[in-house]
Amino acid sequence: MAGKHSRCRAHDRTIPVQRRPGIELVDACTRVMHRVTSDELLAGRRSGDYEALCGMRVLAASLVDPGRARCAECAQ
Repeated sequence: MAGKHSRCRAHDRTIPVQRRPGIELVDACTRVMHRVTSDELLAGRRSGDYEALCGMRVLAASLVDPGRARCAECAQ
């Protein structure tokens, strides 16, 4: 029985680990979510055109657009 002094221990919870580092962007043309490295995000910030981890060129959509699906190659 949990009392007012019981604590939820941090080691009891598992934290999901991302397999590939990067930032997720939705492609404005296909509305598919791709993962982009932080270096590529800096390189393409003026044009809004980025190369995803899967090799596809991504034209960034609005950051509030949830997209339709995730790229299977970027998600690995």
